[in-house]
Amino acid sequence: MTTALVDGTANVFLRMVWPTGNSTPYTPTYSMEESMVARGDVDGALAHYGAAMRLHPTDPDLRFRVAELLFRSPSPAKAATYFIEGRQLAGDKRGKELYATQRLIDLYLGPLGNPVGALVELTRLVDRFPGTREAESAAAMIARLKQGTMES
Repeated sequence: MTTALVDGTANVFLRMVWPTGNSTPYTPTYSMEESMVARGDVDGALAHYGAAMRLHPTDPDLRFRVAELLFRSPSPAKAATYFIEGRQLAGDKRGKELYATQRLIDLYLGPLGNPVGALVELTRLVDRFPGTREAESAAAMIARLKQGTMES
């Protein structure tokens, strides 16, 4: 009994002094790719992200990183594919689903100038996140877009 108590206390103390990291999963940072982007080598960063996606095919955050790069590129249409893939990979992580949906709306209303695509995503947001501030804003935007369409 005394030995077990001493061992248990020692183990708790050791975990405080020398943590193992087992309780906190590693989150990749992709600092090399970020530095490549900062230096203007977007194509190189995209190639590295592509390799990372092949190694980690179920990681939605990699898709979001690529989508953000493409969002600001001369080819923003490709970003939609990665936002959608990331959203699908996120599964039941509602925060990631909301993020991807909002960025798709930004993409369609911004660089792509595609109000129909925006309406699809705004409707999805209202359906998937009822009663939220985001859904209320989306409903108001749907009304404005429809009003603008009918006035044309």
